[in-house]
Amino acid sequence: MAKFKLKDQLAGIAALIAAIVAIGGGFVKYGEITTKLDALSNQTPEQAEEVATNTDNIIDNQQNIKIIQKEMELLKIQMQEIKVSVSNPLSQ
Repeated sequence: MAKFKLKDQLAGIAALIAAIVAIGGGFVKYGEITTKLDALSNQTPEQAEEVATNTDNIIDNQQNIKIIQKEMELLKIQMQEIKVSVSNPLSQ
């Protein structure tokens, strides 16, 4: 007669619970992906156009930010040059 130890039984139950949780998690993730795909496939052309327009606006804003950053660098350099020329007693 084989003796079943409580520790072995608990390990088996824990493995079974872990498998059930993993399978359930997979079904939940599948449901989330399906819902997202349905939402994307049901988008109207106007909504898709709006997304494209927003993306274009973001790209334009990024380019404008880069231009402004370069202008600020130039202004800082010019301010340093002015400070140096004002502080030089021989330039007056």
